Parts: sequence; C-alpha cells; structure tokens
Amino acid sequence: MTFAIKTATRVQAWELGAGSDMEKEMLRNGKIIAHADGTFEVFTKEATGEKGQIARGGDYFKVDERGFPCPNRREFFLQNHQYLEDDWFIQTARPLKIWRLGDPECRELRFLLDKGLLSVHPEDPEHCFISSQWGTTETAAADAVIVFYRVEVDSKGEISETDFNFVDAEYFSTHYQIIPT
Repeated sequence: MTFAIKTATRVQAWELGAGSDMEKEMLRNGKIIAHADGTFEVFTKEATGEKGQIARGGDYFKVDERGFPCPNRREFFLQNHQYLEDDWFIQTARPLKIWRLGDPECRELRFLLDKGLLSVHPEDPEHCFISSQWGTTETAAADAVIVFYRVEVDSKGEISETDFNFVDAEYFSTHYQIIPT
C-alpha cells in the first residue's frame, strides 16, 4: 500500500448556505444548485450526468484550480482543517492511503469493489473509475488516484466503512507527495 501526504495545506473554503460571495458566484454559474430542503447539488469535475454531488447546508466547499467546487462534509472538514482568517484554513497534513491503476490490489480497494462502491474499467481510459457517492455517479480517468481519507475497521479487523475520493492526476502531482516506505 502506498501513502501520500498533501503538501499544499493552506486552502480557501466556504460554508454552504452561509451566503458567501463565492457561494453566490457558484450559484449564478450553475456549479451549485440550492434546493428548498436545505440540500445543495455541487457539480464537481467528477460528477457526471445531470446531477451534482449532494451536500447539506453547513457542509463546506473548496474550489479547485479549474473552477470546480468540491464539497466536504461539515464534520470531516472541521476535524481536518483549522481556521486561519476570513475564508482561509490550514488542512491537517497526515499520511493517507492511496491506490492507482496498476498498483497491487489492497484490502481497501477490495472492500470498495465487493460492496459495489467502485467499479474499474481500464478499457475506458476517460471513465476508468466509476463510483456512486454523494448522491450521484462520479467517474475519473485511468490516471486518477484513489485517496482513502478514512478507513473504519471493526472488532474482527475487517473494514466496515471508508471515505474516499478520486483525485485528478495533475492535481495529485502538484498537491501531494508520495511517502517513501
């Protein structure tokens, strides 16, 4: 298993539903849609089709270099970021397990495949990884990296839950560093 650590830890983020200028801009541009029930559709780079990732008021979002918003569940965000000032935060840098196409299969990947949380299609390089999460279907190219943010293990030592996401290869190469093992 390979580990990486995020190197660019100073980030800008905004709370959904708080009415920030960035949220207003994303709403105007259709990259975020607010619903009457307090949920939001967030159209990330990985979201496919007509539906965005479902987030709730109080969750946070960041905006990547290409202008796509990326939601973070409130609890996860607050546990992994420290407030600096205005809309700036420091992200806690900690080793994270990663997996790339061609790496040996790891138990975290096997868990996702067995639970139907991920499918891998190397014959389609643009949509090699497919996952249903955040209330929508997401895809990523074959060179994307799967980053495991949280892995829960039960009393028997079996994986019971995991939080993961696809990270674009270009973004990964400029914002993460592989940890030598």
